[in-house]
Amino acid sequence: MPDTTTGVPRIALNPIQWIATDDGWIDPSKAPERQELLTLVKRAGFLSVMAEVPADWTVERYRAALNEVGLTAAPGYFVCRSDGRDGNENDVVANAATTARQHAELGMTEIGLGLAMGKDAPRVAHPAQAHDADSSRLEAVTALIARVADAMAAEGVRPNLHPHVGTWVETEGEGRAVLDAIPASRLGFLPDTGHLAWAGADVAGMVKDYAERIPFMHVKDCRLSVAAQGRREGWGYQHTVREGLWVEPGRGELDLVGIIGNLPSTFDGWLMVEVDRPDISDPYESAIESATWMHTAFPAPTV
Repeated sequence: MPDTTTGVPRIALNPIQWIATDDGWIDPSKAPERQELLTLVKRAGFLSVMAEVPADWTVERYRAALNEVGLTAAPGYFVCRSDGRDGNENDVVANAATTARQHAELGMTEIGLGLAMGKDAPRVAHPAQAHDADSSRLEAVTALIARVADAMAAEGVRPNLHPHVGTWVETEGEGRAVLDAIPASRLGFLPDTGHLAWAGADVAGMVKDYAERIPFMHVKDCRLSVAAQGRREGWGYQHTVREGLWVEPGRGELDLVGIIGNLPSTFDGWLMVEVDRPDISDPYESAIESATWMHTAFPAPTV
């Protein structure tokens, strides 16, 4: 656990539990109206929320909404919707620059970066096992991520690689390959404790090895026993999620405190809770449970 006498991690929420669906996916249309959602996040016990400017809002309106409820913005997330060789690369780079510009307007210098994942994707049908691994595809993805990094850097924002089950950067090996190919000055690392664990990674080892490249983390707990059963029985992504893979922090089988303890004692970035499908059925109660556990596990220093 970070030594809070020298570094104070900030605790944030990506309120994804409000958009989780019964079929093991997400549906953004399920979310409450944005101002109401931000109010619920604050009331649940969080002081920071993942930055996400609604498509029909200006950055100024979003900033005002955060200020009204007393929340600060934590780094958001950009989805790279290309495998680097499908002809969509230029659109991805342009969209990345636009998203980075929004982040810069919010006063932020870091953002998450992951690949897209559709319900019909090959690795969604065969999750967490490097299905259809292809070194040439990984090289193309890496080259595209480098272009995205340069476009975002021009806006004053650094992307941070987020390996994610169901995408073409899923495993520890794939994540390390991309990180080792692009220097830290251009690409940071956004580990997700749950996705890395599901994919069989040495999560603590990756956090330790790339600690200086981590400005924030996605804190996700899971039941490794469910992940293992899914691999044995050939479950798809959604089936595994429906069987109870994801849980609120502290309710699963990951040593979150031990994993996070591999960050430097000076770490003052964000520990961002994500509960992709709540174990507690009510999303607000799920958020309260998450905030309570996080503030207990990572208490602010007393003065």
